Amino acid sequence: MKLVYLIILLIMSGPNLLAQTIGDTALFKIEEQVFYLSSVNKSFSSLDVFRCLKKQSVLMTSLKLSEQDYEVLRPLVSDYKVLRRRQDQLHKIVLLNKILMFSTSVNVSVKENDLQRIGFFKCHKQGKIMSNTLKLLVRAEFLLRDRFLRERDHLVLNENLFEKLRIFYSGINRKLTEQVYFR
Repeated sequence: MKLVYLIILLIMSGPNLLAQTIGDTALFKIEEQVFYLSSVNKSFSSLDVFRCLKKQSVLMTSLKLSEQDYEVLRPLVSDYKVLRRRQDQLHKIVLLNKILMFSTSVNVSVKENDLQRIGFFKCHKQGKIMSNTLKLLVRAEFLLRDRFLRERDHLVLNENLFEKLRIFYSGINRKLTEQVYFR
C-alpha cells in the first residue's frame, strides 16, 4: 500500500520531488538533459583544473570563471534562495555546459603535448586519468583554440578575441535550449 501511495505521489508531483526525495535538486535542463545539484558540484573538481590554468585557458577566461574571477567555486546548496544569489555564476555554468554539449558534435584532436604546452599537467596531478567532464573541458578548450587562434599554443587574449567568442557563445546559446529552475 505504501508503495502505491509513493508511486501516485511521484506521478502527481513530477521529477523535482523525485530528485528532492532522493536528496538531489534539479538546477537546469539543456535540451532533454537535466542537470542536478550533485552532478554540477561534482564537476567543480574538473572545473578547478581548468581554473588553475588561469589565463592559459580560453574557455575559463572568456566565460569569466577563472581563479581571477572567483577565488573559489563553492559547492552549490539546494536552497533556491541561495542559488538566486549566485545566479550570475549559475548562468555561466549553464553556458559552459551548453558549450561542452556543443563540443561533442565537433571532431577535435588533442594530443598529450598540446596539454603540456598549456600547463595542464601542472594543474592536473593525476596524469592521463581524466573524468568525463574533464575530457569534455579539454575538448571544448581546444575547439576554441582551433577555431579562434592561429596557433594552438600561442594565446593572446584581447578584446577582439573576446568579442568573437561572445558571438560564438551567443550562437550556441540560441541553438541549445535551456530551462532554468533556480530563478
